[in-house]
Amino acid sequence: MAAPATTPGFLNDEPVVAADYAGVVTRAIALGMDAALVQGALLLIAGMFALIGSLVGGVDFGPVAKVLTASGWVIITAGYFVIGWSASGQTIGMRVMELSVLTEDKLVPPGVWRSLARVVLLVLCIIPCFLGFVPVLFDARRRGAHDLIARTVVLHADAVP
Repeated sequence: MAAPATTPGFLNDEPVVAADYAGVVTRAIALGMDAALVQGALLLIAGMFALIGSLVGGVDFGPVAKVLTASGWVIITAGYFVIGWSASGQTIGMRVMELSVLTEDKLVPPGVWRSLARVVLLVLCIIPCFLGFVPVLFDARRRGAHDLIARTVVLHADAVP
């Protein structure tokens, strides 16, 4: 009987097998859940401020307020991913889909700086029609361009020590 195909890395003194790495579909569902959660929460907050503004006679935002609002949106969205990845290796969507982001060398949750780099690279992977995710289909460890550059892997949570 042939041994299972393994890729670099060990969990609990056992080699990580290809089935332990998350595929494109589960990762996309988790990302979709996270995006819906964060954007839905931000939409509710914006709606509350708009309602309050309409009750007091309307608020006209100048260019500085618009830039600050957009900056806050970016910071909150990026912060959600960075905090989730660096604290436990999971966002809420990843927890639902039972996935974890880990460093490729030590198989621990990425630190804050690596998570920040990963979220910036994630955006850059999405911008050109999601082409940054094409490597997931061909890489033995199912890593996207953002994972390759940030040196992270996404594993099914039951394979994580």
